[in-house]
Amino acid sequence: MTEGFVSWFFTDAGRAIFAGAMGGLVRWLSLRDNWKEGMTAVLVGAICALYLGPLIEPLIEPVIGKIAPGEDAGGFASFMCGLGGISIAGMVIDIFTKRRDQAASESDGDAK
Repeated sequence: MTEGFVSWFFTDAGRAIFAGAMGGLVRWLSLRDNWKEGMTAVLVGAICALYLGPLIEPLIEPVIGKIAPGEDAGGFASFMCGLGGISIAGMVIDIFTKRRDQAASESDGDAK
């Protein structure tokens, strides 16, 4: 069982989660947050890296390719998602909240 768990870290998902968690850790240490906020940053960073990293990678790959030719931008994209995970999650939530509020106000206007 331990062998399977350790080998999982070398999969794409495992590397993305680790890079995102490290991005969250850098955020925590840089902002000097308390341990609850820090653990939240690490967890949110790991989750955002897993699911948003593949979306961010094509955006930064042209830049990373020029800096480090031949290198994969996936790890850096995952790290960046981890670093900004809480901000990214907040932005996505704000977008959905705004759309929900717009839809509610439009339906209220139709009812009048």
